Amino acid sequence: MKRSVLLSIVVICFVSFLVAPAVHAAGPVNACGIFTKSDAESLFNAKAQAQKLEKVSAPAGNLCAYAFKIKGTTCVIKVRVSSSEEIKAEKIFKSARDAFERQKKARMANPDTAKKMRNIPALGEEAFWNGYDLWIIKADYLFVLLAQPHLEGSFPTSEAMGKAREQQNFNYTQNMAMIIMSKMK
Repeated sequence: MKRSVLLSIVVICFVSFLVAPAVHAAGPVNACGIFTKSDAESLFNAKAQAQKLEKVSAPAGNLCAYAFKIKGTTCVIKVRVSSSEEIKAEKIFKSARDAFERQKKARMANPDTAKKMRNIPALGEEAFWNGYDLWIIKADYLFVLLAQPHLEGSFPTSEAMGKAREQQNFNYTQNMAMIIMSKMK
């Protein structure tokens, strides 16, 4: 009995040792792979005119951008993904969580940007909308998402148009997030 318990403990420790680095070492993820051109076209119900994948910094990672021409307007979708591994190697932030927390804190410290901040439940481990884009932390990854679709309608004031645009962008960006989070399980 003692021998089987001891053997079980050794096996569990060995397996934990092998699995732990994979769980904590989040490597790069292709942003165009987790939100594809097909995903983007479905979201906007339009054909993308351009797709671009590029390396980005502060925090390090990669950005996938899709451009659309809809009713004479240029519309965009942007997906930025940064892994803790990439972020740490850049030596500005310690991890995806550190970059997320510092960005959140900086926005909350500014009275103008703090007014627009919204914590978003049920996306990743934690998420916030800053009035422009959606920041999500999940495991060792930071996601920054933006959707700017064509805005239909006429508005009595530019302020009303701005509020309508922000709400529409938020709704589309949240839909993007649900697609991406389902792929990051």
